[in-house]
Amino acid sequence: MKLRIDEAEYRGRIERVRSQLEERGADCLVLFGAKRIAWLSGYHLLATERPVALILERNKIAVLVPRLELEAAEDQPLIDEVYHYFEYPGGEPPLKLLAGLLKGAKCIADSDGYPGLWGYQGPPLSAVVGAPVEVEPQLIDELWQVKSPAEISLIRESARWGALAHRLLQEHIQVGMSESELGLLASYEASRELLASYPDYGGHSRGGLPAQAGLISGPRTALPHAMSWNRKIQPGDLLITGTAADIWGYTSELERTLIVGEPTAEQRRYFSIMLQAQQLGIERSGPGVPLAEIDRAVHDFLVKQGMEEFLRHHTGHHLGFMPHEPPFIDRDSSGEMRPGQVFSIEPGIYIPGHGGYRHSDTILISEEGVEILTDYPRDLESLIV
Repeated sequence: MKLRIDEAEYRGRIERVRSQLEERGADCLVLFGAKRIAWLSGYHLLATERPVALILERNKIAVLVPRLELEAAEDQPLIDEVYHYFEYPGGEPPLKLLAGLLKGAKCIADSDGYPGLWGYQGPPLSAVVGAPVEVEPQLIDELWQVKSPAEISLIRESARWGALAHRLLQEHIQVGMSESELGLLASYEASRELLASYPDYGGHSRGGLPAQAGLISGPRTALPHAMSWNRKIQPGDLLITGTAADIWGYTSELERTLIVGEPTAEQRRYFSIMLQAQQLGIERSGPGVPLAEIDRAVHDFLVKQGMEEFLRHHTGHHLGFMPHEPPFIDRDSSGEMRPGQVFSIEPGIYIPGHGGYRHSDTILISEEGVEILTDYPRDLESLIV
């Protein structure tokens, strides 16, 4: 398969956004977010302290870039005009040049100026244009929520390579090996296989491994977002893993709870409760189902099991082009699941001093129901190391 979005799909996205601008009576859309620029135009760039902006008008697309991006921007087939400044901070704020390009046009922007990346401290866009800016990041973010067949294929491919990374990770786990060592080993081996399968892989990121695997171990698994250390795996440890692969900027999410050695009765009980909660979340999902209803059902189940004090987050979130995207499977979310949307289902329980239990699977909502994209065992016996 081709690991990228083709030009025809980008042109379709551009026309959809232009239609929205026309409905709002706006002349242009200004995008500062690198991921939004990439989604709309196919121009993947390294976002630094140097401001970059894409200007979508009724009849053309222009970009403002620093000099070091000039040739790369000029090489983009969907970009009609490229403006550049030499360097940031430079003599004048780069956004002053952008204000001159807008020339009083009624524009919508995804933020009021370039975000504060890597030490950037420039002025808001509203300050340099001398007027309020209509900020609507959701204009793009809502469009990328329902994935196209091509996007779903890329997410599906991410899930396939993420599952390979997890198999390699689980195969390598031994008492005495460290979290960091295991993550590096599995990430390298999975990435090497991916690159051998797709010699033309690339063009959407700079450096890094295409497939990623990692884990945390022991009592720190009770911290949902704990970072990996060089801690060595010990008998009886709980492990929470996470794997994915980056395919043309698209991603998936696969997480599992593993146990090193024969599980204790307590570990089996917590694992069973977590797995039942996740299965409930998957079964309740589907087209037309309110997001709040799913989280409420999972939360109520866990409370009935006596887990209320061990809950730390909601049931899941949308994902695909970003690791986390709205909407969220939360009791206070509005809206419902729609065909073409991709979600994680990942309720967890976290017991201080003991550890945590969480599986995460990536699911696709279709007209018929739900498809689990992350094909990896979830039962306890398959996850004992």
